[in-house]
Amino acid sequence: VRVLSAVTGDSKASIAKSHRGAVTSIAVGPEFIFTGGEDGAMRVWSRRNLEFVAQYAEHSKAITGLLVDREAPNLVHSCSLDRAVVTYDLKTTRRSNYKMHRDGAFTGLCQRTDSELELLTATSDGFIMSWDCDVQLPVMALDCGRRLKFYCIGISASGRFVAVGCEDHALRIWDISAMEVVAVCRGHSGEIAKLAWSPDEKQLVSVGHDSAVCVWNFYLGGVSDPQN
Repeated sequence: VRVLSAVTGDSKASIAKSHRGAVTSIAVGPEFIFTGGEDGAMRVWSRRNLEFVAQYAEHSKAITGLLVDREAPNLVHSCSLDRAVVTYDLKTTRRSNYKMHRDGAFTGLCQRTDSELELLTATSDGFIMSWDCDVQLPVMALDCGRRLKFYCIGISASGRFVAVGCEDHALRIWDISAMEVVAVCRGHSGEIAKLAWSPDEKQLVSVGHDSAVCVWNFYLGGVSDPQN
């Protein structure tokens, strides 16, 4: 794990051998840095001195998404290729919630800013699933009308739009309330690894395994035929 200056890009600090294998996910909370690994472990590090604090080993495969809960910073959510979503409570140092999807692995994770702050996951069988902490099964599922693997997911600041990197190298954007695709962005020639929204929802940035960084201007309804 390397800590870089957001201004200059210079290296400020590092954590050597933070996992057995690659580091696959990172999340930052008020007091801690959370890392997920290829080894299925989530590790907790102090933000102040980068010292190791704790480890949670609930997953059997690589962790593909980590986030600190928007409302309760003592809760940390993770998803994995083992088809599980796990919530950890830092106060009790135990797992507090567990979800399972039988038909595909989880490839990304984010959290709604509206509604009940449900978790949203992207899956390898082509679904965006919404999860309520009190319900075992997903409360909503979206797809693009085609059987495509989803690789990553990101939600806009208002919570109205969610974007997903798809198997056909396109970035698709859904209006969650309307439950429909409103834009398809094509520019990558390889798998889209990560994406992020600008705070004003007017742009997205995506990075791919094709070594490309794409910046997209977002205009609602700008694609006449979102299925193609």
